[in-house]
Amino acid sequence: MLIAIIDDDHTILKWFEHLLEPRGHDVITALDGEAGVQLIDDQNPDLALVDLKMPGIDGLEVTRRILATNPDTFVIMMTAHASISTAVEAMKLGAADYLSKPLDADEVLIVLQKAEDKLALLRENRALKHQMERIDRGEIFATCDPNVEKMLVEARNAAKTNTPVLVTGENGTGKEVFAKYIYRNSERANKQFVVVNCAALSEQLLESELFGHSKGSFTGAIADHAGYFEIADGGTLFLDETGELSPAMQVKLLRVLQNGEYSRVGETKTRRTDVRVIAATNRDLHALMKEERFREDFYYRINVFEFKLPPLRERRDDIMLYFTMFIKEFARQMNKAVPEISPGVEEILLRYRWPGNIRELRNVAERTSILYDPEKGVISRELIPDRLMWSGANGEETPNGQDYKATKETVVRDFETRFITSHLRKQGGNVAATAREIGVHPVFLRQKLSALGIDPKAMKREQAKV
Repeated sequence: MLIAIIDDDHTILKWFEHLLEPRGHDVITALDGEAGVQLIDDQNPDLALVDLKMPGIDGLEVTRRILATNPDTFVIMMTAHASISTAVEAMKLGAADYLSKPLDADEVLIVLQKAEDKLALLRENRALKHQMERIDRGEIFATCDPNVEKMLVEARNAAKTNTPVLVTGENGTGKEVFAKYIYRNSERANKQFVVVNCAALSEQLLESELFGHSKGSFTGAIADHAGYFEIADGGTLFLDETGELSPAMQVKLLRVLQNGEYSRVGETKTRRTDVRVIAATNRDLHALMKEERFREDFYYRINVFEFKLPPLRERRDDIMLYFTMFIKEFARQMNKAVPEISPGVEEILLRYRWPGNIRELRNVAERTSILYDPEKGVISRELIPDRLMWSGANGEETPNGQDYKATKETVVRDFETRFITSHLRKQGGNVAATAREIGVHPVFLRQKLSALGIDPKAMKREQAKV
């Protein structure tokens, strides 16, 4: 760590050199405030220890100038004239800490260690923020899975072409992020990246949004409207949920994919566009083709390159990578210290099958980040949602709990809750009828309902709404 000492006492400067340099720190010094400010500007140290009382400009003014031009430098105020008001003023200016003279070596080392820890955390948070921003922009696709890394190499090769790409995979596997990765590694990276959710719009509205429309072409078309193929000209168009396209819309898209020609709705004029299309879907397109709901010619046109993103349960190495990354991101957002992750939590996360994939993992990370106690500094098993506790490696329901008695009670309670709720709902919340059906006394059943927290009146209200 590069540390600047600004003090008008030459003895103090030498004392710091003897104290800090043997401990691996680089020390630079200045004998007055003006020289100190210039030193900071020239050397940009990690940390500056500034004496309060100096000839010329004092330590407060030095601190103000340092932080105005070097906001990343940690400043620690030193003075023999210790007072609460001075300390408060220094902190308001942005000083990280305060030391009183005569200086104590142990106290100085403790304060410096705290500052070094804060600096390390700050740098880690900035690096993480930068990484998350790059992920959001699609510049990187985080993974440590060898198969996905191989896929990324192929994606970079595909990015150099202008041919269509098909990205398939379950919901939440990162198809849009992967599409942005291709876009960011292409020659079109300085042009538009336009996202269209094909399942979110009706067929007529989707056609208008994709190709545009002319004034008066339909009710409500009060002006000419440019479509996404026009807006994205020279760039990339990401068609999400492509499996939801109607065969008629597939025909219209096929034309523009084959020769770059299209017409606005209500217009006979042929327009041209230079757009790279990346399509994505979570549907089985081969099954849709067998059902004649997806055209073979359209499929083979969008499928020059196909990338099938594996679900998170098949990327076990990435589970903790993403969870740790999300935990750090949310800690930064919530202004909390980054917590440790207990081994029990890691075991649960690795056993769970993640049907919602990365999106579900992010939600769990956000939930635990909100709930964890910064004073404890650890994410423990109690913060993990119950549903994660019941998934084995092969999908079988296997409790992760280690305590036999507690696990047994949990299993029994879970079974009773599901069993009674199912029969009670079938009987419209009628306790007596449910008791007869399952072969228990009504009094016993009412006691069990109370113990399990099941409200039969709520079920009656549900039935009434139906």
